[in-house]
Amino acid sequence: MKRMGKTITAALASAALISMLAACGGKAETGKQGSQASPGAAAAKPVDISITTITFNASPSSDLAGFQEVDKKLNVKLNVNYIPANNITDKLNALLASKDLTDVMFVEDLSYTPAYATALDQGAFWDLTPYIKNYPNLAKYPENIWENVKYKGKIMSLPRVRPLDGQNSMIIRQDWLEKLGLKAPTTLDELSKVMEAFTKNDPDGNGKNDTYGAVFMGAPNPALPYYMFGTGNNWTKDAGGKLIPDWWTPQYKDAIAYFAKEYKAGTIMPDFPVLKSTQVPEMLAQGKAGIAFVNVIDAYNRTVDLQKSNPQAKFTAYEVPKAADGKTHYNQSSGFYGQMFISKKVSEEKLKKILEVYDYTASQEGYNLISYGIKDKDYKVQPDGSIVQTDEGKKQGYPDTNQWLSGYYNKYQRAEIVGIPADVKEYNHKLIDAITPNSIPDPTYGLPQTEAYKEKGADWNKKRYDMITNIVIGKNTLDDWDKFVKTYQQDASFQKHVQDTNDNYKQKTSK
Repeated sequence: MKRMGKTITAALASAALISMLAACGGKAETGKQGSQASPGAAAAKPVDISITTITFNASPSSDLAGFQEVDKKLNVKLNVNYIPANNITDKLNALLASKDLTDVMFVEDLSYTPAYATALDQGAFWDLTPYIKNYPNLAKYPENIWENVKYKGKIMSLPRVRPLDGQNSMIIRQDWLEKLGLKAPTTLDELSKVMEAFTKNDPDGNGKNDTYGAVFMGAPNPALPYYMFGTGNNWTKDAGGKLIPDWWTPQYKDAIAYFAKEYKAGTIMPDFPVLKSTQVPEMLAQGKAGIAFVNVIDAYNRTVDLQKSNPQAKFTAYEVPKAADGKTHYNQSSGFYGQMFISKKVSEEKLKKILEVYDYTASQEGYNLISYGIKDKDYKVQPDGSIVQTDEGKKQGYPDTNQWLSGYYNKYQRAEIVGIPADVKEYNHKLIDAITPNSIPDPTYGLPQTEAYKEKGADWNKKRYDMITNIVIGKNTLDDWDKFVKTYQQDASFQKHVQDTNDNYKQKTSK
């Protein structure tokens, strides 16, 4: 799915305000490093660390047993301020405008809160680039994540890590394949044949013509797997090395043509233009369609749904079919959701203590303490290694407690879930390993939105989405697509957007 334009409502903080924030950076902190006191000396006072972050549920306490264990181990006192997700943007902007910053500030996306980009430019937050290498658990995060989180070529925040891969896979009704004597498709032509068989050959055996090859979300935008045609990830480079939108490529046009052909053949659910994301799993669970392009773990989740009424039903996740170039292609995710900025109000000594906390909680041990509490009291480890929260742990507020962490990196997070059978888990892990070498990052991760995009991006996206949908359902032609692309290639505002994106990219990647 391509990223939609974001409406920016918050006003930028003034340069003077940011300068005042930055100016606080030289003040000494009273908190000490937390090293062991010498014999006979009083123990060092715990370092108070204040953190502001997001929460999607009730705000948990910072005095839970898991927090206390981390406090004791690192000689700190953690104080976490949780902001409800539905109010996070306005609250973050208000905190910045009032100079009421905590030591660590969560920012969901600089596009939502551009005042924080201005604050970064004015020196209100620490540049972490020279420090990360000294913290082994943080340094172990994949290099691509550190590249994606950079701001103008520098590591200005800690990423809240998420897996890079696993969001792109093809899940198929395995029982339908076996009933019809078919194999999982490995090419686009084979995919067409399987989709046709699922549509016309009564794969569920109910004697009715009521199944379709595949289901895709169409609203508010057509979420088709363009990437598997080799389009690039949101942006790609032309022959001259310049970044261009992926939808300018011939491969993107090939993708639209392919799905238009399939829609005309009746192998895609006809409700495609109006189907929302929540309806895709519903259609799969109801046995209406046999193929979807979703997370790896969704094959297991949809199997669980189906087997409530049909014990023989089963989805299996596969690699996507090879493109015309004979290769499989995937979009790599950014590898993080949200960033943690450290205020320049804190001294370098305290900065190092904060990084020590984040390094420890990037280990499995530290992450579990904050996320799940005390082992065997607040959570239990199952024989397969998965973690199950006890009733006591749920009552305490775990695992909502971990929203302030950068996190423990698990590359297989989108391939496993509590209760998944060992053989399915092992299969899914191997699938992630096969996907990883063929996934490519979006080169524009971490770049600020251009002024042209802020002004016109939502309109540009809507027109493109409408054109794609209309071509797929036959209202427009591929010739119309060519004219559409050419219009934007010649539009002054869009040309400015492309040029500014390239300039920002060069600034980010310059060493």
